[in-house]
Amino acid sequence: MKQKRIYRNLFGIFLLITIFLTGCGKEEEKDVIKIESPEAGLVFQISKEYQEKGIKIEGPFEDFAGNDSMGIFWYYTPVTDKLVEDLMALSEEEFTEEILIEFYKQMGIHSKCLMNITIIEEQNYKEAIESGRTIDELSDWNPVEEFGTNDGYVYLLSIPENDTSGMEEKEKTQYEECSAYMQTVKKNLSFMKKEAVSNVESLFPEQIPAFTAKDLDGNTVTESIFAEKDLTVVNIWGTFCTPCVQEMPELGEWAKSMPDNVQIVGLIADISGDEDTKHHDLAVTITEKANADFTQIIANADFASIMNWVTGVPTTLFVDKEGKLVGEPIIGADVAGYKKFVEDYFSEQ
Repeated sequence: MKQKRIYRNLFGIFLLITIFLTGCGKEEEKDVIKIESPEAGLVFQISKEYQEKGIKIEGPFEDFAGNDSMGIFWYYTPVTDKLVEDLMALSEEEFTEEILIEFYKQMGIHSKCLMNITIIEEQNYKEAIESGRTIDELSDWNPVEEFGTNDGYVYLLSIPENDTSGMEEKEKTQYEECSAYMQTVKKNLSFMKKEAVSNVESLFPEQIPAFTAKDLDGNTVTESIFAEKDLTVVNIWGTFCTPCVQEMPELGEWAKSMPDNVQIVGLIADISGDEDTKHHDLAVTITEKANADFTQIIANADFASIMNWVTGVPTTLFVDKEGKLVGEPIIGADVAGYKKFVEDYFSEQ
């Protein structure tokens, strides 16, 4: 069914963006990550604690009026993860419009917009206000306020009222805590230079950030792993991603035949902390069945400046021994393309 194939692709991209749409900067206080969005011209600060509670940043995306918007959303992952898993497990014959409608209905109960920021060109905003339109009409969110101006744009900010209908008590409590936290996010929200960017690939940072993470075996891994080889192939993937899983056996085979100065590492995008044994165990099963016997790093907040620009999985990066990205990322499963890049890279040295 064409509709399902389209939905699978879009949701895979959507999920990655919402899990890790962040740009890492200095920490203002313990466990608070500075999150930069050049396309929106905004700098957020979100604590690791609340990221683990299900807060995700989405956007910028185009709203109903053609303006850019940024959103902070909350997902009750014990339910939303299961909804996604069940939907992805359906066969083409089992997938129906009724099931999709019910999926969206349940996602609407167990995920909420906590903050929306509408970004309007200043001249257009001025003309709209002079014509008698209200900021409520311009943002389509209520309540809404004018947050400020930046680089010729007006920013309208809304923190919607809570809607706990259909939630159980534990879920309701978590949602209300995350919603209340938006006042802190708003207080710390600031501007940066707004960049008009048409090619997201160009926004990947030049350098892999310093990180301390765990691999699937529980070993500590740092950025020093890149110094071990002249070139490292970094395959960013998720357990929910069928193309990622399908290419894993070929990656495992390639890893065994690589030249001594080249290595491959996996970067798993959808394991949400130490408590997420479900996705951890699934990743172990996938890699073991594929004989993908190479280092599999569990992405954490230290990778924010990389994951910010991942628009879908698999995404494969190439990193030199100094931790610098070389060439352009390859989006989509393309082992032949990865191999060609490695060959071309060394032939040009």
